[in-house]
Amino acid sequence: MNVLRSEAFFAEASFPFFIQKYTIRRGEVVPTHTHDFLEFVYVAQGGATHDIANRRYALSTGDVFALEPETYHSYIGSDTADTVVYNVLFKKEFLQREFDDLLRMPAIVTSFYLAPFLRRNASFVPHVSLLPAQRAAIETHLAKTCEEFENRPTGYRLIIKSRWVECLVLLNRYYEENEDRYRPSADKDEWIRSIVHFVEEHYRQPLTLSQLSATCGMSVSSFTAKFKRATGMSLMDYKQSLQIRHACDMLRTTDVKIVYVAYSAGFQDVSFFNRIFRKHTGMSPRRYRSLHGSGTTNDGEIASDDA
Repeated sequence: MNVLRSEAFFAEASFPFFIQKYTIRRGEVVPTHTHDFLEFVYVAQGGATHDIANRRYALSTGDVFALEPETYHSYIGSDTADTVVYNVLFKKEFLQREFDDLLRMPAIVTSFYLAPFLRRNASFVPHVSLLPAQRAAIETHLAKTCEEFENRPTGYRLIIKSRWVECLVLLNRYYEENEDRYRPSADKDEWIRSIVHFVEEHYRQPLTLSQLSATCGMSVSSFTAKFKRATGMSLMDYKQSLQIRHACDMLRTTDVKIVYVAYSAGFQDVSFFNRIFRKHTGMSPRRYRSLHGSGTTNDGEIASDDA
């Protein structure tokens, strides 16, 4: 199967973004392929069939969906009309500065990060349909972004990035405005399992109980009970256990300063990190390193326990 690589689309590693308006001709078969980047697709016109994860879905004008890396999919053009789509390809690093804010948005989390887990549920539909006014707003952004990308006038990178961020924010707003229509179908336990996987991948980000419960469409109390039943821990305890495991790995295998270990594990306050570390391990980070690591700090001094 064909694997599309970043270097074929991103001319510069510092700007991993690509957009095109593509026409799937009547009856055309776009062979099964995958890629090592994120892809966003907006159906501007027509109704091809999308085959993804061994399931087939009929697309229509106004549908939007996202594809995470290593996802195999293909298209079959409609028998009656061409299908026009916007393809936006990018890497997570393209929005690195905005990443924490984007992860607070339910539509972004669901589309780009939970979809691979939710797809295991037969009732899950991996795309949403925009209303006419919403389509017009998104198409305007995509058309302008495409024009900037093709012509590359002075400052085009800033324009593209700002328009793409605005596009994602608008999609999240539409998701919230039409929550009952947009929320992908899956049972509550499936949502919780997908959230557990999400936390395991993003435990260093500032995830919150209210954010993730809203993503699942549950009340905080319902989400809390279901999450604890699935993991045996509260959301914060589970997240912190993953952060501390990350910190322990660093303390065992590196000699970087403890403040850097704390930041790498997703803690912004070193005193809080020390308190949580002691709660989970029964000792301070410095003591843990002295017992399980090289026995020296990064400046060569013998490690000793701290308060």
